[in-house]
Amino acid sequence: MGRDTDPFDRTMEALRRRILAVAPLQGAALPINGVALEFGVSQTPVREALSRLAGEGLIERTPAGYRGVIHDPASLADLYALAGVLALALLRSVEGASSQAAAPPDLAPDDKTPSAALDIIAVIAARAGNRAVARAYGRAAAQLAPFREAERQVLSDVEAERVRLVQAFVAGDPGLTRQLRRYHDRRAARSGRILAAALGLLQP
Repeated sequence: MGRDTDPFDRTMEALRRRILAVAPLQGAALPINGVALEFGVSQTPVREALSRLAGEGLIERTPAGYRGVIHDPASLADLYALAGVLALALLRSVEGASSQAAAPPDLAPDDKTPSAALDIIAVIAARAGNRAVARAYGRAAAQLAPFREAERQVLSDVEAERVRLVQAFVAGDPGLTRQLRRYHDRRAARSGRILAAALGLLQP
């Protein structure tokens, strides 16, 4: 087996993928020794990766080490609201450009692909003129990623809603601003139930 020349990148990618894929960690410890043993790397790249992820707001650094972010309904509502403000700022930064030209080549106005709809704000971010706002939105979206499945449980029309966003974007519909605002506002308003669902506490 060849020498691992990039343990930091490998560790960073594995940790990021895990954090974004699982339910909210809610303060669960991320021990450096344990992570290093699991991934077969030294403690140094683990420390560096955890420090970077803490800087992105995906985990927290405490005097005792690193842990998952602890969410409550108010902080989750604030995060949705922030994502909404940033999404609207991104949309304003691409005003005047052709939405059809900005759309992915495989995205048509009648496309019902949920994954395509999920990425529509990322498409807007990629076309935005303000890279700082795009990075800020990407960070907020990553922090919200562990709640996507819970959103589907609490909000019954998530996929249809995302398809409507795609259709509005591709058609250059001026109503897209209103739809983006509603997309984030309704999640902020239901943040308590979304958090409960993400933690497996929502009663059927």
